[in-house]
Amino acid sequence: MSQSYGEALAFLQKTSTETGNTAFDQIVDVVGEILENRSADSADLLETLLLAKKTAFEHGGGPIALPEGEAAKPLDEAQKLSELYLAPEPPINPETGEAEPVDPPNEFETEDLMSGAALLESVGCGLGTKEMYNVMLALKALGEDPTAKVATVRFFGKFFGINADYYVFETTLKEASAAAEEMEGVVPAEVGTGANGFVYFVTTNLGDPCIKLPDITPQQIKDSRYIKKYLTGDLGAEVSAYPTYPGKEAVYLRAQIARIAATTTLCPSGCFKLGEDDVVEKNEEYVPAAASAMDVSSWCHRYPHIKKQGRCTVYVPEVPEGEEAPEPTEEESEVGPPLLAAISEDEPIGETGAWTAVTSSQVPGIKHTVSGVRSNLWPGAVTVTNGALFINVYVGFGAKGTPYVPLHAPVPMKEYDADLVESIEIPDPPPEEPAEGEEEAPAEEE
Repeated sequence: MSQSYGEALAFLQKTSTETGNTAFDQIVDVVGEILENRSADSADLLETLLLAKKTAFEHGGGPIALPEGEAAKPLDEAQKLSELYLAPEPPINPETGEAEPVDPPNEFETEDLMSGAALLESVGCGLGTKEMYNVMLALKALGEDPTAKVATVRFFGKFFGINADYYVFETTLKEASAAAEEMEGVVPAEVGTGANGFVYFVTTNLGDPCIKLPDITPQQIKDSRYIKKYLTGDLGAEVSAYPTYPGKEAVYLRAQIARIAATTTLCPSGCFKLGEDDVVEKNEEYVPAAASAMDVSSWCHRYPHIKKQGRCTVYVPEVPEGEEAPEPTEEESEVGPPLLAAISEDEPIGETGAWTAVTSSQVPGIKHTVSGVRSNLWPGAVTVTNGALFINVYVGFGAKGTPYVPLHAPVPMKEYDADLVESIEIPDPPPEEPAEGEEEAPAEEE
């Protein structure tokens, strides 16, 4: 620099003839605001503050004022997100002013999310390293929450919405859920298995607490197959569609999660095996194959298939003693693919296969190659591996990649068969009375 420090400082401290402010004072205000907020997204905060400064200059305003309402929402979310980077502070007793005792963090198991994020990024999928790191911190906060009491946590994916996006976490709880009361004539929901084998938590901002989604019923899954719509980002929003959906957006989101998880959660063939009672368990004798040698035929489904009935295991009502069992319906007689079925056997989508192979490099001989597959039925679902580690993630709109065919309207009612107006016997009109001055005509003789 040709100018000295003193000359540069003197130049910045010159008073504006229009506003009476100095550039040095404005810079101090902006930097002070950034340091006070301690936001992880300091670049976005700087841009907002500069825009606020520009507005203040145009209107001759004085000190900086942060935007209010909807404009202040990004700053509030950034502030909450920044708290994930800090050690949690114990609550303060308002009477004594001392810190209250807190429960110890919950112990849980999870996958190596950041290593998986690197694999996803190498094939151009996922959310990027920065956002995945924030996801990892939110996952850690959920796992350590003593009130949630989770045993395992996995980042399921991100659902795009019109007003907000959903971050979804797949968990198992240390305490089993209670079974719902069965109703006559209604197919009961699975409890702790099948479509409800996992409990899902969601949040629209990684700095906010996660909200637990309800268990899903077979009817809610069946009804979700007839509609296709964007999510709004509000769990309490009405699902405006035909046919009428039995639940709010939280229920519809849970149904889509169940369908996507059952179809797109994969594992390398041989990594898991069927144990006693057909329980999927890890194969201790599995030897990972080189990622460069894996293709679509090297993967299999990890979760059970959801059948037309809306359950993973077909439910057949019990027949009272002494009565003959009726013929099973089409839903009750469905078999479906077996557990750990190969994805190469999936039904194609028109002339396109259900899965497409992805790789980080097609050059032979490259070390540390990453390969995987992405779903064409549910765009946004991808599974990748480097041989030793594999990860599943979904980033999409929660809709199938097939053409939407709306459900036909109900058949109109038949016309009314009988006469619309019943025949009524009309009486004869009364005889006319003679006018004044006129004699009544004599009655005719028979």
